[in-house]
Amino acid sequence: MLYIDVTVSIVTYNSKNVIENCIRSVIETTKDMDVEIIVVDNFSEDGSAELIRLLFPHVRLIENRENVGFGKAHNQAFRLSKGRYFLILNPDTIIFPNAIQKMVEFMDSHTHAGVAGCKIFWDDEKNFMFPDLRIHNLKTSIIHFTPFCRFFPNNLISKWFWKTAYHVWNAKIPTEVDGVTGGLLMVRREIFESVGLFDENFFLFFEEHDLLKRIKKKGWKIYYLPDAEIQHYFEESFRNSSIDAGKIYRQSALYYYKKHYKVLGFLIIKSMFVLNKLFQPLVSRILQNRNTYTEVHPINGRLKIIWPSHKGAKRYLVEVSYSPSFSDRGGMYIEGEAFSLKSDILNRLPNKTGFLRLLPVYDDNSTGEVIKIIKITDKPTVKS
Repeated sequence: MLYIDVTVSIVTYNSKNVIENCIRSVIETTKDMDVEIIVVDNFSEDGSAELIRLLFPHVRLIENRENVGFGKAHNQAFRLSKGRYFLILNPDTIIFPNAIQKMVEFMDSHTHAGVAGCKIFWDDEKNFMFPDLRIHNLKTSIIHFTPFCRFFPNNLISKWFWKTAYHVWNAKIPTEVDGVTGGLLMVRREIFESVGLFDENFFLFFEEHDLLKRIKKKGWKIYYLPDAEIQHYFEESFRNSSIDAGKIYRQSALYYYKKHYKVLGFLIIKSMFVLNKLFQPLVSRILQNRNTYTEVHPINGRLKIIWPSHKGAKRYLVEVSYSPSFSDRGGMYIEGEAFSLKSDILNRLPNKTGFLRLLPVYDDNSTGEVIKIIKITDKPTVKS
């Protein structure tokens, strides 16, 4: 078989609002490359498949009669693919110019690299970056699943975990990392095939952790490429679906830890889920009483943030999250004590409400204690 450069594999589920821009961005940024696009539609109910057939007749479309899950759908695409590289891409993404070309060039010239990811922005103005992926293991399970770290992310263990994200956000050159997010992931064809593709027992969540773990066990390196950039409208597909994401996440986590860490791993994660459920109401009350938020609302289409200077700060880290716990977050670095961003960012947050957290960054790139937490919302909170 004669292979082309890249197969771009996109799995859609109720993705009509975003898939057109995603496919157009791939086409526009790969005009000088030999690329094919395969879309697998997981029984969307919003007309996603019909839109693709109408606007992109040259795109190969596979229409499933049920939602078979993320990994299985990408496996379907791979079995029909011809690319030397298999590019797994979320439908709620936009590819920026030359991103895919730069990734191919890097992989071609670094034969020890098995997987590559890129810089992923959350907002239109390319401010907030997503962190790289830390492959789940028993140590990181403490960060993700215990009430202590999930709801109090300023502790030393959590800071150690997030230090890698800060390292990636500072990266100027290709950097070896533990893992890269499945929002965009490029893997060599022969490697993906050699590890048996995605484990189809994962319906959603943890499938990329499992895949990357198996690839790393074979000695391949994973790289983050800061010069390749995309935008990711995170979790867009869940807005119009009946999927119980929390339930599926827990099921996938239990399967992952049982697969890789046997009965011990399963029991540890199971107990952590139980603890979270027991302590979450108490912790939420503690956070509510402890945290005071400055509210900021749009003025002329922008959110304007100002804070006092902090002694010794070289610059500032601004983190954004849908949750005041900041257990999941994006980040950006700011020079000075003020910045503004488009209020459109609120449209990507549940109930058009989110949180910003300001931290000082010192000469050694370490971060200090939180200076301020800001609640961003489209209208003032009504206090009872």
